[in-house]
Amino acid sequence: MICRVQIPGASQIRGFRPRPPRRADMVITVIIFALNTGGYLLPNVLPFEPWRFTAETATIVPLLWRETYPVPIAMLVGSLTLLVTATVHPAQPFPYAVLVTEFTIGSVLRGRVRVVMIGLFVTGNVLAEVLHRQIGHPLDFFVTFTLSLTAIFLGLLTQSERDSAEVLADRAARAERARIARDMHDVVGHAVALMVVQAEAGPLLVRSKPERAEAAFEAISAAGRDAMTQLRALVGVLQQEGQGRDPLPALAGLDALVRQVREAGLRVEVAATGTPASLSPGAETAAYRVVQEALTNTLKHARASRADVVLAWTPDALEITVADDGRGAAHGTGGGHGLNGLRERLTPVGGRVTWSSPPGSGGFAVTAYIPSEG
Repeated sequence: MICRVQIPGASQIRGFRPRPPRRADMVITVIIFALNTGGYLLPNVLPFEPWRFTAETATIVPLLWRETYPVPIAMLVGSLTLLVTATVHPAQPFPYAVLVTEFTIGSVLRGRVRVVMIGLFVTGNVLAEVLHRQIGHPLDFFVTFTLSLTAIFLGLLTQSERDSAEVLADRAARAERARIARDMHDVVGHAVALMVVQAEAGPLLVRSKPERAEAAFEAISAAGRDAMTQLRALVGVLQQEGQGRDPLPALAGLDALVRQVREAGLRVEVAATGTPASLSPGAETAAYRVVQEALTNTLKHARASRADVVLAWTPDALEITVADDGRGAAHGTGGGHGLNGLRERLTPVGGRVTWSSPPGSGGFAVTAYIPSEG
């Protein structure tokens, strides 16, 4: 009878497959090997001995996995270096492998593990100096420690810069997500408002004015198609399929926007004063969204019959005013998600937005100030 003993963890050991070296680590290892070999090629620096060369090469090879397995590789390099230091004289001018390992400790490890590894390598430096009988030579001792501390400091600095870059990238991603969320709100909110108004009027038109009912349903269809087109563009941006084209609307699309709102039953008049100035793409989109959000709110909440859009151009800026004759403060006193979203949209382009409702007179007005590029 054959007994099989299962050793705990044996399956994990058998299943272990070392990861291949990273390309950057391969390059660094080759460079360190070349520097180490240079000590033998230069005259009167180091005498070539096979044992010496093999032992020093053994301390360099583990650097191929210095960032893949930082702690085991650091311990291996440190131990081999101490072994070489105890058996080989004279030593290399610089402990190349150890310096790279100390840099890796600073740039890759964190927390208590990093503190412990730094302490071990500082202790190893002292032991190496004892083995090389350099304690009585303050200058050599000072140079060794300066090199080690410099390598660790450069590693810490590299990790700090990497962390800062990640924070900036995360902030940029959050800002982009917020921008897309505002665009989604504007597109969906506007389209739904148009479709709801037309759908509510449809049954009445079918009974009283059948000839206009068809136009109402066509307006619903057009609003839905336009919303789908803009949503596809936004999804394309998320999937990075929209490169090379600007999927976001601009002032040139105001005519189509106003036409949609008119088809929903709201009388809209547009007026422009001054000479148009140049706006950045972001400012153009923000200007369009101001008019879109104001007209959408008028359709959804104001119970208005008329809205006036005024584009007042000056050499330095564009001032947009959208005013309606609806029920006033009841549909926008607190700003809501849409109007507060406009403030967030205008801030990056240097703009600002205000809204007001004259007490007792009814009506609601949104005013946006957007600086030009000039």
